[in-house]
Amino acid sequence: MESNQTNNKLIEEAIKRIAENPMEPNNYLLLGKMYVINNDYDSALGIYESLLSVDSKNVQALINSGSIYFCKNDFQKAINNYSRAAELDTNNISVYFNLGNAYAETGDFNKSLSNYLKALNLDKNNASICSAIGLLYQDNKEYVEAKIYYDKAYNLEPENVENILNLAYITMKLYKFEEAIELFLKALKYDGKNVKTILCIANAYSAICKYATANEYFESALMIKPDYIQALICYAISLCEQDNTDRAIELYKKAIEYDKDNSNPRILLGNLYCSLSRYDDAINMYKSVIDMGKDLASAYVLLANTYVMKDELKPAIQTYKKAIDIDGENDETKLIYLEMADEFINRKFASMGAKGEG
Repeated sequence: MESNQTNNKLIEEAIKRIAENPMEPNNYLLLGKMYVINNDYDSALGIYESLLSVDSKNVQALINSGSIYFCKNDFQKAINNYSRAAELDTNNISVYFNLGNAYAETGDFNKSLSNYLKALNLDKNNASICSAIGLLYQDNKEYVEAKIYYDKAYNLEPENVENILNLAYITMKLYKFEEAIELFLKALKYDGKNVKTILCIANAYSAICKYATANEYFESALMIKPDYIQALICYAISLCEQDNTDRAIELYKKAIEYDKDNSNPRILLGNLYCSLSRYDDAINMYKSVIDMGKDLASAYVLLANTYVMKDELKPAIQTYKKAIDIDGENDETKLIYLEMADEFINRKFASMGAKGEG
């Protein structure tokens, strides 16, 4: 309450200073800052626009306006403001970095990278810029390039937990699991209760078939957060690889219980039932996904596949047709549907022929 009153008083004083000296930019910048502290972004934008009307080349006003538009998810307006600032100040690291962020949000990889590299060229030892470039490459699924920049960020700030984790995640993406484990364990020293890090360690050990150690970390994650859905699912998948399907089924059921609106554990449990030839259980699980109205096309295909495994071609054909009605572009489903229809017709004719001979 006192903080709000203080801010309001500062706002009143800043307004007075602008009235007394409307040509002083710092008065506008201070007032804009006060509005931002109060989360009054529209008023802040208004003040920055007023400043630009008297000082059209005020770089800080353009940067601040761009940042507000960025926070409001109006990325094009953010880009417009940052670009004007870049024209006025060609050596401003913040401008190029912010432009890189804004273009990344619009999905323009090339312009984002270009601006990040301009910022990095001005400050070659900036770990934050290196991390941003790494993330840009990672989002573009260029993992080798991402690792190069995450490595740079890590080498610049080796004790920064975010840098450690970024490098660890991308190292796992490149299937270098033992190297990733070392990095995750280092990060865990700074935050021993981070369940996401613990889960990543478990997954990495599972990937190199060190299941006993993996299971310890899976259990540790679930001890900290019993309803951690991703941990329940990953642990179940690992247990299937260990042929411990009974425990895997328990974990999938727990995941379903904790998150009834999540179709993923239901689909995975259905797949497990299929692999165990428990087709009726699988059918019930896939039908529960369909009843949720989620992943309908894939659920219908999985359900149809299960009917085929049971050698029940008629419901299989009907179910494939439902999948095609939802996703008519899936040529593989269409091909299977036609093959099953041909098989069903051939069996019908064969059956009729056998009856005629009798």
